[in-house]
Amino acid sequence: MTLRLLLAFCTLGFTVTAEAQCRFDPLDQGRVVKISGAQLPAASGMSLSSLSVMRVEKGRLIPVAYQFDEMDQKGMVWFADSGFELAGSPGQLDGQDQLLMMLTDAGPRAPADLKPEQGELVARLTVAEDCHFYLVQGNPERSDNYYVAHDIDSGETRTALYQLDVDPDNELNWRYLGYRGYLGEGSIIDTLKMRMSAGVLSRFTRMTLDNHNLRPKRVGFSVGPIRSVMHLRTKVVLAGIPVMTIQVQAMRYAAHYEAHTYAKIPDLYRATLKEPEVSVTVDGNNQSGAAVYTANFVDSPVIVDGKPDDQAFADQALTMDANWILFDSQRDFALLTHLTVPDELMETPLALIYQDDASLTVEPEQFPGQLPNLGYSLHGWPQPEELRFTVSLYFEEGLKGFAADQFATRRSAEVPVQVRDR
Repeated sequence: MTLRLLLAFCTLGFTVTAEAQCRFDPLDQGRVVKISGAQLPAASGMSLSSLSVMRVEKGRLIPVAYQFDEMDQKGMVWFADSGFELAGSPGQLDGQDQLLMMLTDAGPRAPADLKPEQGELVARLTVAEDCHFYLVQGNPERSDNYYVAHDIDSGETRTALYQLDVDPDNELNWRYLGYRGYLGEGSIIDTLKMRMSAGVLSRFTRMTLDNHNLRPKRVGFSVGPIRSVMHLRTKVVLAGIPVMTIQVQAMRYAAHYEAHTYAKIPDLYRATLKEPEVSVTVDGNNQSGAAVYTANFVDSPVIVDGKPDDQAFADQALTMDANWILFDSQRDFALLTHLTVPDELMETPLALIYQDDASLTVEPEQFPGQLPNLGYSLHGWPQPEELRFTVSLYFEEGLKGFAADQFATRRSAEVPVQVRDR
């Protein structure tokens, strides 16, 4: 464990008690502020290395952890070996670039006459209840805090809140998930599961791929103070037919995990493959007694008991507008999942996957049974040639007094930001 990570452990817990005029919501711990370069016109074209982010503390501007990520033409973080072109100019702030900070690193409003000791103020960023960041050019001070420690060789991730261990040779195979203060034993989850199936020429000749043969190849990797990003490429072959290449960016944050997926589906394969289905689920490990909510079951969650008797819940339809799934272990850990798609895919058929069966085996498995296995299934080809979606997994200690729908909406919402030049 590095000094920088130790410092981040401290700040994550205590910056929420910043000066009185800056207040945070109980769900703001771990939330990330994302700003596009287009929202920062005053800094357009500036060198990324010359820019930094600061806040007010004890009457002066001090540096906070931040991260600039340059984006590609497909809206993903750019890597030279990804095969996608960089959007904009390298090393300069362009409209598609992203700036990231931890929300609870913001501080109080700066007095009108307060200036950085070096450099110049470029923009003022307001978040939460009267909380502020300051974008500065030409100041050499940098924060030493890192909120994510991700060892690519071992597959281990450590933050102040959770530990995630995955197979370093296959990102899909999650081996262990632990959370600070969790009252259960062992890993919270069995593993992450991804499945693709389709009929080849006919719906009766169905082929299925899962974690065992969907083996992503890493083509890019970066670790910053706010998130780590892995770019993974998987060539999908069904019955000898190279159907598509799936590009996934796996992102680890201080309190959540995101998987951004992109695939281009040629018309030829739309005709060849019948009734395709893509599913992504998280299999719980011995989570009997947990409560599971959806937008259709806000006041009447199902309780995990290892018996497949919750068909009304399992068979419910989901919409893209309200597709969240909330899992409360009742042991000081909650998992919120949320699926995001672009506007042109909002009508794509979506189904809930919910399996609560102690005797059911769905490979891959570390531990027997589905207790529970829950997630999403996308049916059919979308109308656009390009398939895009993001699965987000938010980790919390519990619902913190919120109703399930309030918790889901507030925890997954983007952080609003007001930007003022200088």
